[in-house]
Amino acid sequence: MKAEAMSFTFLGYEGAVKIPFFQRGYVWDKSNWEDILNDLLDSSRSHFLGSLILKQQVRQSGKPKEVLVIDGQQRLTTLSVLLRALYDTFDGEIKTNCEASIKNYLYYKKNQTDSDLHIKIEHSHIDANYYSKVIRDELTQVEFDKIIIGDDSNKTISKDNKILQCYKYFIEQLKTKDSQTRQGLFNRLLDTENKILVLIDLTDKEDEQAIFDTINSAGVRLSAADIVKNSLFQKAIELFDLQANVLTLYRINWEEIFTKDDDTVAFWDTPRSTGRLMRDNIEILLHSISVIKGFFDPDKHTLSDLSVLYKQYISLLKKSQLKTFIEEIAKYARLYREKILVFDQSTLFSFTDDIQKLFHILNVCEISTFHPYILSLFFKYEHDDRKSGLSDHIWPV
Repeated sequence: MKAEAMSFTFLGYEGAVKIPFFQRGYVWDKSNWEDILNDLLDSSRSHFLGSLILKQQVRQSGKPKEVLVIDGQQRLTTLSVLLRALYDTFDGEIKTNCEASIKNYLYYKKNQTDSDLHIKIEHSHIDANYYSKVIRDELTQVEFDKIIIGDDSNKTISKDNKILQCYKYFIEQLKTKDSQTRQGLFNRLLDTENKILVLIDLTDKEDEQAIFDTINSAGVRLSAADIVKNSLFQKAIELFDLQANVLTLYRINWEEIFTKDDDTVAFWDTPRSTGRLMRDNIEILLHSISVIKGFFDPDKHTLSDLSVLYKQYISLLKKSQLKTFIEEIAKYARLYREKILVFDQSTLFSFTDDIQKLFHILNVCEISTFHPYILSLFFKYEHDDRKSGLSDHIWPV
């Protein structure tokens, strides 16, 4: 790991800067845009806008350099949109003089003979189309005029994409500034000595979850589920010929299962006591699957190894194996939500169902050790209507 104070011009040295395709979208709002713009407009002091965690990808022969954005997509997106908005407020000779900078920092070429300019920051599937419209200047005036900027303080929440709102906010605010102020901001943003970011570079072998959690101990942790999801579908993008097929696979087997609505998200994010630890349902599920599939050995591994072990396992899968594994995760998740019962410990129960009785005992004792075994039985006997037969397999536990 290497950490260094850098200016925004670091982008000029990168090839493709990829926000994982299935990462959550851009969510900054008016208060964030206002803070960052006011900060940068104040030329009397130095600026620090936070850190970026980038992970270098193994470079293949004939392909451009690639990095994954592990943390910092909000500020990275905001700064790039601000740079584009500044450029779009210029005209005449000033705009002509700035064109080379825009091409250098917002676009890249895949090789020396490539005549096409590709957008440098490749966004998630949620925002890719909107970000492209902004960076490529493809928004029509009619589309621009229709964008409503949400204001949380006034309870006016717009359904327009946040990236489009960000762009419109910057355009409107910058047009209230004189040309000299805008040029000064453009120059400061691209001043190599204006080190406004801390850039943390990870190698391909480093564990981004551990590093993210250490650096962002006071913030929202990068969960094992986030890393597993990104690893699964980033691998699918590499193996599948059509991106549309990957999107379908994602929507059916991940989005529908884990993020369908608020109740679904709440269920998987709910922490449960398992002995000395509090673990989310989704982490218990993923741990159970890793034990069932045999790449997590309780005698050798700890829960902190989970995301690394998943990445190693996923990296070895071929196309058909990957598709099957993704579908299996979805099936295990459905069974977990339907079958793994949770009880209020303060309530007395009278059970006629042996399986319910077992789950009540495990829940009261805060034991999850048997979840992989029980889940594997539910998976194997999903279509077996002989409840007593399933009980015969479970009760020997």
